[in-house]
This record gives sequence, structure tokens and C-alpha cells, in this order.
Amino acid sequence: MSMYYGLRVGMRFHPTDKELVGHYLLNRAVMGDQFQTKFVSGCPGFYGQNEPWVIWDQYGGNKSDDVEALYFYTHRKKFNPTAKCFDLKVGSGTWREQRSEDDVDEEGSEDVVDKDGSVIGIRRDYQYEDGCDPHQNGAWLMREYQMKTNTHNNDATDQELVLCVLRKNPEKVQPTTTTATAIAKKNGNDAEDWCSGSYTYI
Repeated sequence: MSMYYGLRVGMRFHPTDKELVGHYLLNRAVMGDQFQTKFVSGCPGFYGQNEPWVIWDQYGGNKSDDVEALYFYTHRKKFNPTAKCFDLKVGSGTWREQRSEDDVDEEGSEDVVDKDGSVIGIRRDYQYEDGCDPHQNGAWLMREYQMKTNTHNNDATDQELVLCVLRKNPEKVQPTTTTATAIAKKNGNDAEDWCSGSYTYI
């Protein structure tokens, strides 16, 4: 058996955008925690204090070379209850939106379309930037899926429930160790000091 989600050797979990929104995210929105799948983990603190490489380690990203991406349910956080913008901070850095040249609207998002042509969700692509460790900046990619408003009911809070896909950037050489910790030890400092207290294991 492969270590990649327990699938058989040669098999991978490669869902389409439509499947991620129309099946996994929709069922989670409707059923809440009653809808469980081994393919998508609940990660309430995805937008929080932990760096992306810490999240990657915590959820088994380094257990096997077969792991290409990790999938999470989480909630976007507004800066305040009346704000229109969401906080994209992660650890000491932030998720900076990446804009595609094709099929992308002025806000940098792309529609997820069902087989009947109806828009069921929104997809956004991000890259980790401005973190405490320059070796990790640009080394992590995240794709966020959001359900379209009123897809299944009038619960406005469903807009904040998202499905996030975390992966390493294949165009950037990945550090072989947690670089922030290695640099800190080399300099005789704690990793927490190097990352100004935002490098947190739980």
C-alpha cells in the first residue's frame, strides 16, 4: 500500500476543481463535521501562527515522497466583523495572490463551473511571501476554493468556509530541513527568536 492517503501503489488523489467544490466542500458545508474524508483534513488554524512548512510536517507531508499536496478545510478570517477583506497572514508571512493570464477576473479569482455551465465556486491561487526565512519565501503554493454565495442555501457564513490545497513550489529548490531552525542554531539563537515568536509547533 502507498503511504499517500492509504491508496494503492500507482494511485493518486487528483480531484478536479468541480469535484473539490461540488462534492467535498459542498458536503462539508451542508453536513459540517459529520462529513469526514481521509483525503481532506480539518485545519482550523490554517490561517494562523504556524508557518506553511510546519503545517506540512504536522499533517504528514514529509512522511512519503508520494505526497504532492495536502488538502484542508478551514475558515477564512476577516480583519474585523465589518471588513470586506480577509486576513491572509500565515506564520510570519502572508499568502500573496497569484494572477493568471487566462480566464481570471479583475479580482484575481477564477470561476469553478459545473457540468451544466453554472458557477458553483471560486478558485484563487496564492504564494507564500514576506516570511521570516528568505529560503521559504516563494517555496510554498496554496490554492483556495470557496463556494459561490447561495449555492445551496442562504447561510452567509458558508462564504467563509474554504478548502485549501497546500503544495511545494516545484520551481523553487526546497530546503532539506526546516531552514529557519537550522539558521537559528547556526547563529546561536532559538528558532522562535529568528521568526520573532511566530514560529510555533503545536
